[in-house]
Amino acid sequence: MQKKYIVRLTDEERDILRSVVKKLKGSSQKVRRAQMLLKADANGPNWTDRQIAEAFSCRTKTVENVRQKFVTEGFDASLNRKKTGYPTPNQIA
Repeated sequence: MQKKYIVRLTDEERDILRSVVKKLKGSSQKVRRAQMLLKADANGPNWTDRQIAEAFSCRTKTVENVRQKFVTEGFDASLNRKKTGYPTPNQIA
């Protein structure tokens, strides 16, 4: 299946991700997202979503979501999992 969201990392982004993985800097989810983005890089390994999901013990939908967030919201949002801005029930009341 053709990928809808293609991850293309800059050299600077790649260096940041490698640093996060090497130093295990941040939460385990952040490190895992960094690993996923590195493997999904079209200018690098360019692994399929299935290969990435198998390597990091997650669902392919998780990999798709990380790719989508990177393309639509940017590098920082995809790595640090910034909230999308939807109001929570506490904010509504």
